[in-house]
Amino acid sequence: MLFFSHNGSVTVLPIDNARLETLMNMFGGLGTGTPSHALNVPPEELYATQLLNLQEMGFMDPQENIQALIATTGNVYAAVERLLVLGNLGQ
Repeated sequence: MLFFSHNGSVTVLPIDNARLETLMNMFGGLGTGTPSHALNVPPEELYATQLLNLQEMGFMDPQENIQALIATTGNVYAAVERLLVLGNLGQ
């Protein structure tokens, strides 16, 4: 890992698992899929906010909504697209 200082010097630090985990947490786990701490949480709890968003948009089948959210790792926009492709609006 490289760090640049204000005077232009470069410091190289090795990346260990703890540093990598800290960096990933800082960036919200971008690109890592489901966080490891979420593996033991039921999807109804893990995606509670997203499920509410989908219901407010008219997607009323909780099982289909959960499956769409699992498939899209909680991305509501991708879940909506998936549900529309599957034709589940208003069911």
